[in-house]
Amino acid sequence: MVSASLATILVLSGVTGRGQRLVRDFVAVPEPVAPQSLLPTTAAELRAWPLDAVSWAASAVVPTGVQQQLLLVAALALAGIGTGLVVRRAGAAAAASAAWLAVWNPYVTERLLLGHGPTLLGYASLPWIILVLRSNLRPAHRMVLLVVVAIPAALTPWGSVMALVTAVLADLSRGDRSAARAAGVAAVGAAWCLPWALPAVLVGGVPADPDGPVAFALADDSGLGPWASALMGGGVWATGARPLSRSDPIALASSLALLGCAVAAVVGLALAARRAGSKSRPAMTAAVVSLVLLVGPSTVGWWASGPGLEVMSALQQVPGMALFRDQHRMLAPGVLTLAVLVGLAVGWVARHGGRTASGLGCVLVVALSVASVPDLPSSVRADYRAVTYPADWADAVSSLDDGSTAPTVLSLPWQPLRAPGWAGDPPFLDPLPRAVRGTVLTSTELTVQRDGRTIVVDDAPLGEDWADGSVTSDSLRRHGVTHVMEWLGSPGALARSRDGWRLVHSGPSFTVWDVTAAR
Repeated sequence: MVSASLATILVLSGVTGRGQRLVRDFVAVPEPVAPQSLLPTTAAELRAWPLDAVSWAASAVVPTGVQQQLLLVAALALAGIGTGLVVRRAGAAAAASAAWLAVWNPYVTERLLLGHGPTLLGYASLPWIILVLRSNLRPAHRMVLLVVVAIPAALTPWGSVMALVTAVLADLSRGDRSAARAAGVAAVGAAWCLPWALPAVLVGGVPADPDGPVAFALADDSGLGPWASALMGGGVWATGARPLSRSDPIALASSLALLGCAVAAVVGLALAARRAGSKSRPAMTAAVVSLVLLVGPSTVGWWASGPGLEVMSALQQVPGMALFRDQHRMLAPGVLTLAVLVGLAVGWVARHGGRTASGLGCVLVVALSVASVPDLPSSVRADYRAVTYPADWADAVSSLDDGSTAPTVLSLPWQPLRAPGWAGDPPFLDPLPRAVRGTVLTSTELTVQRDGRTIVVDDAPLGEDWADGSVTSDSLRRHGVTHVMEWLGSPGALARSRDGWRLVHSGPSFTVWDVTAAR
């Protein structure tokens, strides 16, 4: 617990101050509005469901900026503490090493820089699910605790699916496994998926853009190829989410050294199984499972990003398959397995070398972990600084909600990301839908640069030319737009013509127009 807490404090040491964090997909508004329904009707709403509903409910007590800080702390601390507890029987040095490595690694770094803190809640839940379902508690008690430890993962669609799969596999790994109990675990897991799965079914299962797997495939950020990069926890598709140290030889050597420790632990398990003779089956199974968990996620990701790319693109026509197109996100089990195996290696050193050797082993792991991503705290500090919304934000939002009916707002420029001068870097997802009572139309078109190519991914194209400023009366009428809000100073084109528009708010950062008469 001490090791995980210290690592979390160091990583998030710069995430201080009042205000909100606006980091790519990780956004919040000062006063979120209540969801219009418990059944979201668009794919964009589903991606952040039910987390957005929980954030709104909690905002009456906890400011949204504080919520963001608590989410980040919980994600890292729970991941570290849970992983340390998994190897606690190998000794304190083993637990401390595993806990530190689960927090400080390329995977956590790149997910944070993507603004995917909520995804890390799912990552953090995995060791706790294993601890609960592998415990000696009564089955009924295990079920209750399973729901408790899965709650963080269940806040996002991806986390809930990952938690469901982990829970079923963990239960099946028990010596007293049974099909009936595994089915019960699966049913409980399916229940925590319902908040997003049910509305997804009701929406009609809209297919995703087939270019998604191409854009979000694993990348080579180590110089050793996508598979090796992924095996070390790297390989994120977005260049802006890669820490500068990923190209550093010392960082690369440190990551390889930690990987070598994990492989040594697998070999150690296999040798122990061989020495056990007739009683070797459980130990050999543990060695095989550890190896599969270590290299399996990166191997599957490599296949889906290369040889199987056409298959993954075709599968985007199947509703729900968009969850599996970001291959870097799928590396979570492998990264946690790496931390566990490195912890077991330190435990072996402790058993054979004594207290001094165990302390040196733990210090070495911590040093290698830090050296593998030395700029983790500084990168997080630079991106996750507190941002205060401009003074005219509240007036602009209130001007949209001054009618008796919920408005339909077009947010311009027609870009998915905002980068106004008052917020600085990095760009962030348009937060207006979280602040307005009604429907907000925002672009879902994401442009990704891959290997000199420009790939455009748009899961819900509206078929309008709003990106170049062609906002016509006909286009407003087709989508029932009542208001247009313009972000001033953010890249992109504003409307070229505003014939018939009525200005209802004009400020240094935003303008709002009532376009009801122009339709």
